Parts: sequence; C-alpha cells; structure tokens
Amino acid sequence: MPGKKKKVVIAGGIALLLVILLTSVCQIKKEPEKVWNIRNKIAVLTKSLIGLPYQYGGYELDGFDCSGLVYYVYDCYGIKLPRTAKKQAKLKEKISLKRAKPGDILAFKLKRRWHTAVYIGDKSFVHAPNRKEKVREETLNTFWKKRLKRVIRIIED
Repeated sequence: MPGKKKKVVIAGGIALLLVILLTSVCQIKKEPEKVWNIRNKIAVLTKSLIGLPYQYGGYELDGFDCSGLVYYVYDCYGIKLPRTAKKQAKLKEKISLKRAKPGDILAFKLKRRWHTAVYIGDKSFVHAPNRKEKVREETLNTFWKKRLKRVIRIIED
C-alpha cells in the first residue's frame, strides 16, 4: 500500500498549493510581461484595494498607510521599494505630470511630511490618506496638484 500514501500526500500538497494561489492577491509571474501590461495590472490591483482600512505602518491587507500601499502593490510584482514615503519620494528621476502613466508613483509634500500614492490614469490616484479614512481614489485637483512634488517612474518604458 505504499502507493496510496504517496497519492494522498501529493493530492494534499496540490490542494494546499491551490488554496495558497487562490487566496493570494499577488500574482505569480511565469514569463516577463510587457511594460503596459504590468502598469495596467498595478493600476487594477491598486484599485481593488479601495475601501481597506488605514493603519499607521501598515503594508498588508489588514491595513495600509500611504507608503505601505505603494510598497505592497509593487511587491506583488516582485519590485522592491523602500518602505517609507520619504524614501519612495527620492527614488529615480522626477518626470513631468504630463508624462505620468498608470503605475507611476506620486509624491506629495503635506506640511512637513511626504505622502505617496499610485497614479491610475485619467488624472486620478489611489492612496491611504489618514487614520480617519480608508484607502480611496482621488482626482488630481487643485489641492493635490499644488502639493505634488514628484512623479516617479519605476517601470521604464
């Protein structure tokens, strides 16, 4: 009967793997993807997080702060970023807002603190604003444009 034990162990392992894959928000890359596809996936994943709670220092599904949200989304695609908004704001070279594409990082200066968000296109972004609010989508209105200091391109064309 040794053959039956192997089948049970293999079936159990496969079932566990399926559960892990189905419950994971992050996707597994099988082959290099085109830049536009990764950008689109980052935007879609970021939008799917709208409504999750704010949590200071949070970078997982139970809650995010602004930089934790950015960190989490990029990490799902194997792109490692610094964990804080200040360090994220200092990444790469600044590009103009006119050149912004979905998946770029927006870095704002709010009073003396940095605040980061993911640009999703159409002059909109997703961020974790503060303790009193949940992850949400915003429009780059006058308030936000005035405070926008950098647009950071992580995924090069």
